[in-house]
Amino acid sequence: MEFDFSPVITYFPTLIKGIGSTLLIGLVVAIMSIIGGQIVAVITLYTKKTVNWPLRFFIWLFMTTPLLLQLYFLYFGMGQWILIPAIVVGVLGLGFHYMAYNADIFIATIKSVSSGQYEASRSLGFGHIATLFYIIIPQAFYRAIPQLGNNMIIMVKDISVLSAIGIAELVYLSQYAISVTFRPFEFYITIAVIYYLINVLMETGQAWVERRAAIRR
Repeated sequence: MEFDFSPVITYFPTLIKGIGSTLLIGLVVAIMSIIGGQIVAVITLYTKKTVNWPLRFFIWLFMTTPLLLQLYFLYFGMGQWILIPAIVVGVLGLGFHYMAYNADIFIATIKSVSSGQYEASRSLGFGHIATLFYIIIPQAFYRAIPQLGNNMIIMVKDISVLSAIGIAELVYLSQYAISVTFRPFEFYITIAVIYYLINVLMETGQAWVERRAAIRR
């Protein structure tokens, strides 16, 4: 068996487009899932059951069903009544999926903040909202950074699942190149190396953020 990576070189600009799409989707989903996760966690913890139980169900639903099934439901199932572009479905589906996981993390880290912090803040004249915004949530966020970083690394790899609904990310575009060149081994090896490098960069960034957070704490 002979290896020939020349087709990979020829189609490398196509792979670059796929890398760009993957990273852009990852950035949007990361922002959506982290901010949304904090909001869901706060509402879940500090509102009445009539409000927080639907959110707890949302967390349970997205954490206990496969991501691919969620995407199929949003794109093909809901698509019977509402035509939504694949990219929108992909970002929302992946965003909701990781929002649920991040909300579960934030619920745990918010609970881990000592109740004395809340009482001390209120005794200094801070209102309930101000105490949450300036005292509780920042501490909970710093404590959540290691788990959030791990989730985001996994999320970037899960973007490859979006190829199932036709989104032109890295795996989808590589499949196109393979269909033209008939060199799957070379392309799959290249994609694996690309994902490895992305993971290394993200792990390095996560380690730097964790060090900065440790200093601030």
